Amino acid sequence: MNQHQTVDRTVASGATDYSAAAFVIQGRLTRIRGQNILFSSCRQAIFAVNDTAADIWRSLEEGMPPHAIAVEIARSGVDRREADRHVETALEDWQRLDLIRPCAPLSPPSAREHVSQVVGVAGLYVRIVYPAARAFPAITAFRHLEVEREAADVLLRVVECEGRIHLFRNRDWILSCSPDELPVMLKGQLLTEVLDHGAYELAVHAAALRRNGRIVLLCGNPGAGKTTLTMALVHAGFGFAADDVTLLDSKGHGVGLPFAPAVKAGAWPLLAEYCPDLGAAPVFRRPDRRRVRFAVPIVPAPASPLPIGCVVLLRRGRDSKACLAPIDPASAMRGLLNGAFSPGGDLSGTAFDVLTQIIGSAQTYCLTYSRLDDAVELITKACR
Repeated sequence: MNQHQTVDRTVASGATDYSAAAFVIQGRLTRIRGQNILFSSCRQAIFAVNDTAADIWRSLEEGMPPHAIAVEIARSGVDRREADRHVETALEDWQRLDLIRPCAPLSPPSAREHVSQVVGVAGLYVRIVYPAARAFPAITAFRHLEVEREAADVLLRVVECEGRIHLFRNRDWILSCSPDELPVMLKGQLLTEVLDHGAYELAVHAAALRRNGRIVLLCGNPGAGKTTLTMALVHAGFGFAADDVTLLDSKGHGVGLPFAPAVKAGAWPLLAEYCPDLGAAPVFRRPDRRRVRFAVPIVPAPASPLPIGCVVLLRRGRDSKACLAPIDPASAMRGLLNGAFSPGGDLSGTAFDVLTQIIGSAQTYCLTYSRLDDAVELITKACR
């Protein structure tokens, strides 16, 4: 939204009709020394708006439907089509900025209007209901997690309102996004559901691969190459379990959260040899607008916990000589704790005991590398 001229932006003719839309207000309007100011509690942000936008906002607060607001603007001498554009533009901008949101649908859409799937992750079952027009290709990012099950623990409903996608959990609004961000948004919400309701002692920010009945954990800072290396190792014969988050139970066993890896555009050429189908996958966007493609696993990951056989801390550097060196227990524990999440918020005594057990029994390494092939070769040798 242009912070100083909210509704004066010209929009194309034939804009979507807002007449049936009902919105919940999530901001506050005030006027200070002649200036209209909108406050977004969701974003903790301030926006300056012109008088027309302020009038539209006050009308929404009074419960007036959008088409009636446009009629009132037209009565003041503004051309009706121009009045419609003012209202449409303001509502589009305010939805994007989470200042308003549509009301939850009162009843489920008809079978012809929606597509649904039930996905299972770490023992939690979630039904996702999409508008038929927006189900594909987003739904394909979760095909490998689908289960034949009528009952679900959580209902997530995707609602499209005037070109903006909104996600409701049961009847509670969660967040909104643009259509090309839909699978990324859903993946994030599914992760939140598992972390909020799953049974585990500690969630570690680590990729997980299966090898010889054990799990290999790959840890590292953002940019260390967890996703890229994970996909290359899967091509080399490792089993896929997770590319980002792994749950540890009270026995020190791990269960990966097998969401399809979202591969950033910079890694597409690197993975062309290992994932030949990736180039044909649909392109989506993250909230930062970076392009991603989902590398959907062909073989579903087993849900049964496995002991941790190896922990590898990744350090990628340009022109670095490949080296896989053992590391001490404290360094390995720090690597696992980096970005870890405990259900209680703080690391419990049980979670610390779990880490102690894992580090005491697993092989622990630091992998320094530049070339992907070298990293795959070193980890494969270490895990024979």
